[in-house]
Amino acid sequence: MKKVSTLGVMLTMAGAAHAQTSVTLYGLIDTAIAYQTNQIAATNAAGRATRAGNAVSIAPGFFNGSRFGILGNEDLGGGTSAVFRLEAGFAPDTGVSLQGGRLFGRQAWVGLNADYGQITFGRQYSVPFDILLPFDTIGWGNTGASDVWVQLLEGSRMDNSLKYQQNIGPLKIEAAYTFGEFAGGASAGSIYSAGVNYTSGPMVLGAVGQQARDPNSNKQSNAGVGAAYTLGKVTLHGYYLYTRRDGAFAPSASQDFVPTYGTNAQFYANPGVTNIGSSTAPRTDHVFQIGTTYQATQAWVLKAAFLYDAARQVNAAGENGTKLAAFLIGDYFFSKRTDTYLATSYNRVGATMNGPYAGRNNSLGVFLGMRHRF
Repeated sequence: MKKVSTLGVMLTMAGAAHAQTSVTLYGLIDTAIAYQTNQIAATNAAGRATRAGNAVSIAPGFFNGSRFGILGNEDLGGGTSAVFRLEAGFAPDTGVSLQGGRLFGRQAWVGLNADYGQITFGRQYSVPFDILLPFDTIGWGNTGASDVWVQLLEGSRMDNSLKYQQNIGPLKIEAAYTFGEFAGGASAGSIYSAGVNYTSGPMVLGAVGQQARDPNSNKQSNAGVGAAYTLGKVTLHGYYLYTRRDGAFAPSASQDFVPTYGTNAQFYANPGVTNIGSSTAPRTDHVFQIGTTYQATQAWVLKAAFLYDAARQVNAAGENGTKLAAFLIGDYFFSKRTDTYLATSYNRVGATMNGPYAGRNNSLGVFLGMRHRF
């Protein structure tokens, strides 16, 4: 990160001799050469896969979405600061903006930080995303072989959000409310959530709950718990996430969920899917991940993890489904800011959930990547 002091400019413009303002410019680029099996090779007029094949490409990185951002802080006196963050995501292979082409699609918020905590307003990470992050082996990775699947269930970012954060000794407390902004009903499109992390020496524990309503007041509910423990060079990670969605749940544009079943206009727009159809019954997902990080040397880090999702009422026929994912990573750090890695991943899904792999039920991926922070 590079800090740019704007103190002199602010003193001149605002005439506030006591104010101290700083702006941090930062970013991260993560990209990889990727080999993946069972990718869509051709489609018919209806958009359904007619041929699958293996693919080699320059792809977004395995670990992180690439981004650049601006973080600001102004001392208002009395222990209170004004804070803001603007963060844009982009594809490192093409340079195009991500998050639907938004200018600041990753984060865009402003607020106040004081002894009583921090209150912020705008597009922000969800509370489940923040609270469960320490328990995920690769920190909500950037590949469908690991954690993107979970982010679809609990949502990574929410528009129109009011968020509160506070640290009290070993406790980190978060709560948020997302305004649906639909006329005629305050609850339509809204989300409320709360969670806590507890840190004691080498151990971290966490718990979180969230409920979302779509524009028609159908509900999605999440609950999650996690734990991490460090013993010497080894850290053990694990979490459990429960999700229940009403059969008709259809998130609004401001809710960063992707429906896990529905019509072609929703998640099953993927042309590889063979089991299209809306379920009228609530769908439930029970997601587990266990993993470990081994700090072999100051430069070498090894990671391994296993993820399993047991889903119920996956499609219109009321069938159940499963997803299994595993990955193994070797990561070498040239410095604190630059590393290179070799990651392997394997996905396997039940027949009712075979959409992501061009109509097949599995995919193997190998990623040779490089990551740089600035």
